Amino acid sequence: MLVGFLPIADLVKFLSYLKSEGLEVEELTHVVLTDSSELEVIVCKKEGSDIAYIVVHYIDSHYGALVSIGDNASDREVLRALLLVDKSKMWRIPVEPIMYATNSYNFVRIMSGYSDNVPEEGKKYLEIYLNSSARISNVISIHNLLSIARKLKDEEEYD
Repeated sequence: MLVGFLPIADLVKFLSYLKSEGLEVEELTHVVLTDSSELEVIVCKKEGSDIAYIVVHYIDSHYGALVSIGDNASDREVLRALLLVDKSKMWRIPVEPIMYATNSYNFVRIMSGYSDNVPEEGKKYLEIYLNSSARISNVISIHNLLSIARKLKDEEEYD
């Protein structure tokens, strides 16, 4: 099992890159954290077989909408802001390096060929998030990923 970290600045562009490299990308598990950031587990497949798992902690256009309406917004205003996010202009910015686990050296090669920049429309929200005293930091850790990898390995032994 190979485990790696990679600084990514534009999750939308990154997922498109993986697809352009011939990988199928499936977003498996997703949760919104108490600071309105999000955590997601993504599986990459090649010809129907899982070749890598990626864990990403990010903010997106929904975070920007919530910041824009402020802390004193009513539930109705919050729901309205979230529903009015333009999906065609969605940005997603990781707030810490992504982590991946794979058995594929080709996947590591694909990862090493990627670089990007923070999408312009999300820069101010990234700065707000990183300077927030309410932000949750260090969600992704090697310990957490190794726990996931061990669990997956144990499940493979029972298949």
